[in-house]
Amino acid sequence: MAWIDGLADELARSEGQRDLLRLASAELAAKDSQTRAVLGFSPFATLPVAVFEAVAPQRPVPIALPAASALCFLALDVLDDLADGDWPAHWGERQPAELELTGVLILSVRVPEALARTTGDPALLAALGAVHRRSLLRMADGQREDLAAPGPASWEMATARRVLSARGPDQASGYAEMAALLAGAGPETVRQLAAYAHHLGGALTLTSDLADLLSPEGRDLKQGKRTLPLAAHVNAMAASERPALLARLEAARTSEAEREALRQELNASPAVAAAMAYRDIDLAMARAALTRAELPDPGRLSDFVEAVAGLG
Repeated sequence: MAWIDGLADELARSEGQRDLLRLASAELAAKDSQTRAVLGFSPFATLPVAVFEAVAPQRPVPIALPAASALCFLALDVLDDLADGDWPAHWGERQPAELELTGVLILSVRVPEALARTTGDPALLAALGAVHRRSLLRMADGQREDLAAPGPASWEMATARRVLSARGPDQASGYAEMAALLAGAGPETVRQLAAYAHHLGGALTLTSDLADLLSPEGRDLKQGKRTLPLAAHVNAMAASERPALLARLEAARTSEAEREALRQELNASPAVAAAMAYRDIDLAMARAALTRAELPDPGRLSDFVEAVAGLG
């Protein structure tokens, strides 16, 4: 975090701009701490470091790499909160346009600057940039589809699965790929480590979505988010029953009583439980990709898979 804060201070052109970047950094620190408390690692900071160390254990990890990954996560999280109407308390009286500006500033300036400091090799830097842009395009298309489909069609399982795969998993995959490239891995190892991170990210997203859905502190029902476990429950119902459930979901955005009733219903739903099989599939595919990467010592990468599996 100190490196990230230092980069913000270096790049800011005014005290007002610096204040916005510091607020965003405080959000990143809080979310990083929460994630580590649950998992024991941070998917967007620890994961690229562990990939680099598994490929090149004798080389120091460029600190700019996990910083770029964490900043990319932060920018997308800020913009996603804005799109969902979520308002983290620490932003206080700031205007929505200020959040948008902060997210864009981090994504367009701080992330590229951090990436530029990972290596002095122009060809390698160009390859990293290409991976970053490709990942962003995939994630943006998932977000576009999520925002553009407010009707019943948005609850189809195929749509929910596609949107799931195009956001967090693609970012995890992109930065694992960059870490492997920086560490000097061969093409097949790079490909398998990217696949490993994609499936690990998918399992993490599903686990997080279910926990949020069933927790009184969760925000997804309040925000009307379409997640895979919820889509599974909707799809398991007869077509004639769906309008009533969708109306209840709309009511749940403003009614805690309705949210609690839905949480109890979803907790007992066989369809929700069945949807979590996708998580087990993702974990199995992450293990298989890690085996195919043929690393001398997968080390923490194996531990990450089992940590997610242990969340139940």
